[in-house]
Amino acid sequence: MKFEKIGWNEIAEDCKKLAKMVDDKPDLIVGLSRGGLVPARILSDILDTKMLVLGIRFYKGIGEKEENPVITQEMPKIQGKKILIVDDVADSGKSLVAAMEYLKGNELKAATLHYKRSSEYRPDYFVGTTDAWIIYPWEINEIERLLKSNGL
Repeated sequence: MKFEKIGWNEIAEDCKKLAKMVDDKPDLIVGLSRGGLVPARILSDILDTKMLVLGIRFYKGIGEKEENPVITQEMPKIQGKKILIVDDVADSGKSLVAAMEYLKGNELKAATLHYKRSSEYRPDYFVGTTDAWIIYPWEINEIERLLKSNGL
């Protein structure tokens, strides 16, 4: 498996690029916990838009997926709003699909920092494409623990 480590400065620049791509200011940003929290918060600041969190777990560890994404933190039911769903990466795309289903009844768009062409869902906005497992700065210790536990 190929790994790519991303730093804080690159995240800040990528979020600025991502914000410039958003063609219609959303009423609300929904950050997918946990990976989408940091980019969602930065986009919320840049776009001056309220943010809520939707918890979705799909990965148990590196490459170890749940059968289906699981909602771990619900949010108030919202209808008729323009919502930008934000995650760090569209890997399989299943977390984004689950979020879209959860938030149906709204005008939905999705933004991620990175997109993998193998994803079943292509976000409306993304900065880069990759086939690597990306190590974001907010998960360095977690990834190190997982790699050690897998003997890597």
